[in-house]
Amino acid sequence: MADKNAGSWIRTNWKAMAGIAVSAVFLYLAFRKVDPAVLAKGLKEADYLYMIPVFLTMLLSMWFRAIRWHYLLKSIKKIGVGSLFSASAIGLMANNLLPARLGEFVRAVVIGRKENISKSSSFATIVVERVLDGLTVLTFLGIVLILDLFSFPPVMREAAWITVIFYLVVIIFLVLLKFRREAALAIATFAVKPLPGGVGRKITSLLEAFVDGLKVLENGWDLARAMVLSFLVWIPNIVVIWLLFLSFDFALPFYAPVILFVILTIGIMIPSAPGFVGTIQYCCVLGLGLFGVGRSEALSYSIVYHLGVFIPITGAGLVCLLIEGLSFSEMRRLFRTGIES
Repeated sequence: MADKNAGSWIRTNWKAMAGIAVSAVFLYLAFRKVDPAVLAKGLKEADYLYMIPVFLTMLLSMWFRAIRWHYLLKSIKKIGVGSLFSASAIGLMANNLLPARLGEFVRAVVIGRKENISKSSSFATIVVERVLDGLTVLTFLGIVLILDLFSFPPVMREAAWITVIFYLVVIIFLVLLKFRREAALAIATFAVKPLPGGVGRKITSLLEAFVDGLKVLENGWDLARAMVLSFLVWIPNIVVIWLLFLSFDFALPFYAPVILFVILTIGIMIPSAPGFVGTIQYCCVLGLGLFGVGRSEALSYSIVYHLGVFIPITGAGLVCLLIEGLSFSEMRRLFRTGIES
């Protein structure tokens, strides 16, 4: 009986275990060859007054995110920015505390419950949102490459091209799903055919319900607004990186925050433990190392940066969770029922 329970637990939690394993590998890579004394010195000498504007800037980014979601959902239902900020904050907090990016599903379920809209449609707008995020990051990367501001190592150029191809495929599929539904569903059915049991059929049926959330693709004006707001969502994140450069007294080129931002954004796409532990640390060490910052100093920066983005997001999410009258157990229940429905 114990073996059976253990096997069931492993099957249920294998994604979380895999994420923890990935984070452990990246933590090892980040901490390798680090001088503990230099690490401690960097943490001690940082100017933590900069955390005040960092926290405020992160909250501003979250507010712009809620405004953008308003325009993405407008074709389905007009929802106040306050409600969307609350659901977004809860979802972002869940990304920090739950495995496998479940926060994206959580906020779709929370807003669906609160505003009585389809969870599938809500999640579809979140997918469009993520595509816009990717295009924004690639725009920043493209500016750096076109202006030839920085010579990326070959491995980073390859990662950038893989990211470009991935987003192009997603965009083409979303457009097909909206305007050539039968063709897109045929492609999806073929792709999920190897999956066991009724998993493939479940995915196909979800995609059919998913189409309603793509109505924003029909409204060019709202889509254009969402694209502009995507820059307003992410520019504050670049400002946060720059503010913490000042905190650590790093004298780096003006484009260094953009380079580190791109590396971090691509890095956290890798599945890892909740809160992106490990990936953030290694990406900071890797990115700052390109500008001659030592591993130990870069790791100390990564710890403060991680706290700078983790605390305001998680804190805002907890406050909104209380305002919405939800508990963690209720949030998990909503997530399970929302996914099953």
